[in-house]
Amino acid sequence: MVPRVVALALLWGTAVCAQDVIQFERDFPGAVPGRFEVRLEADGSATYTEDGEEPAEFDIGQAEAAMVFGWAEGLQRFSKPLASSRRVASTGRKTLRFESGGRIVGEAEFDYSEVRKARELASWFVGLAETRQHLRELERALRFDPLGVNDALVKATGAMERDRLSAPQLLEAVLAEISAQKRLLHLARARAEGLLERIRAKRSSER
Repeated sequence: MVPRVVALALLWGTAVCAQDVIQFERDFPGAVPGRFEVRLEADGSATYTEDGEEPAEFDIGQAEAAMVFGWAEGLQRFSKPLASSRRVASTGRKTLRFESGGRIVGEAEFDYSEVRKARELASWFVGLAETRQHLRELERALRFDPLGVNDALVKATGAMERDRLSAPQLLEAVLAEISAQKRLLHLARARAEGLLERIRAKRSSER
């Protein structure tokens, strides 16, 4: 007879392995980055990979992940074509893939889709990539270029104002660290505090 602790561990491991996953890829030569990939699990854990960079692991939280997976369910887990035949300006080849139980159950590729939810989902992932890029820039500036922190904050604030960031709460930790760093310019600390307050207010309004 398998001991209870071992049995529970096996069940937990099976549940983790079988967790649903959404994978998004965009290939857009000429853009920065030219290609990136996000792998999002149902519990909110994610991995972001782009050209020339090491994969980055992070967590967006279960609530936001549930929203994204809800969109995927509305799109029938990408089991039907989403591409449009309309001739429009290219915004890059996008691939949405749904994995369940360790196997791919749906995959759709498109440059442009006439399905609004597909466009919204792709935009969300593109916004998540932009959030990761701003996070990396802020962390690098804080560590290696203190005088460049304010410029990085200006860019992140502009992206927030244009509603280009998905899961902006990923920036909270570095913004809190910047606002507490007395060695930085007062302008940078104040800008970080202001952006941090906006992100927290947005998150509270969405609950």
